[in-house]
Amino acid sequence: MTLGELAERIDVSRPTAGVGVGELEEIGWVLSDRASQGMGRPARRHALNAPAAAVVGVDLGLHSIRVVLHDLNEGLLADHRVANHEGIGAAEQLDLLVSVISEAAARAGSPPLLAIGVGLPGVVDRSGRIVIGPSHAGWGGLPLKGRLAAVFDCPILIENDAMAAASAEHQWGAGRGADSFVYLLGGHRTSSAIVINGRLLRGTNGAAGMVGELPELQWEGSARQLLNDGGAQGDDLLSVFARAQDGDAVASAAVDSYLDRLSVGLAAVALAIDPELVVLGGGISRVGAQIGPALQDRLHARAHIIAPRIETSPLGAEATVRGAAHLAFTAVDGELDTRMRPI
Repeated sequence: MTLGELAERIDVSRPTAGVGVGELEEIGWVLSDRASQGMGRPARRHALNAPAAAVVGVDLGLHSIRVVLHDLNEGLLADHRVANHEGIGAAEQLDLLVSVISEAAARAGSPPLLAIGVGLPGVVDRSGRIVIGPSHAGWGGLPLKGRLAAVFDCPILIENDAMAAASAEHQWGAGRGADSFVYLLGGHRTSSAIVINGRLLRGTNGAAGMVGELPELQWEGSARQLLNDGGAQGDDLLSVFARAQDGDAVASAAVDSYLDRLSVGLAAVALAIDPELVVLGGGISRVGAQIGPALQDRLHARAHIIAPRIETSPLGAEATVRGAAHLAFTAVDGELDTRMRPI
């Protein structure tokens, strides 16, 4: 674009656009040249140099760590995943996380990192400390943000994995355009998050919507136990759904119990906010078409005065890492907005 076209597009004055372009040229984010437009002086045109820097999204799971790097135009530069073994300590997992981020950056050509977003299972306070994490992982009280900030010179954003996934669903997935919805993360563990009035609801302590923390709901560990009882094959807990669909009586009973258990918590959170939508995400998105109608019947039976529809996440297991990257992009956008003041 020419400077005039850019100023018109983003609705600022030409001098303001000029200042912004000048700053971005200095750090290599914008490339400029002159293109002839016929008679007269050639117009100077500017283009985004997308690979000049990157943001990082991390899905820090109990069983794997996945890191993605995106360029300035949200193009994928690197996607690196390693196993995260439950047997190693929390400090060792932090070292592994640093190593995986560094390896992903090296694979992308080591661009400057502008921000790192991390989604993980647990409650995270405003300082980035894990207040409540999976008990068997030993993450409670872990200063994750401080450890990453000591290595990477950029903003570090830490978020609960279900909340990160819900933000991705609102941006690109089943929740796009929805005013309010509940996101259900199901698979090896079960959690939930809320978007209301178009905004992710975090609450005072970063725990809004996490009804699975209530022991009486028995969400904690319910997926693994019930689905294992139904004949799940190894770590593939969702294999029990295929067995149920094939008519296996034991698997069918396990799936029914699983859906009954999910519906209690879903009804509680749905009655609290009266959402238009429930999004099935995480591992259970693979069987959303199979379980959606049955879960919707149970939800309506328990919360009979409301009737939110149930949809399957199109992002599936991608939602948390995409939501984490979105956190990082949002931080970068905020910094640029602050720097680019009208003149």
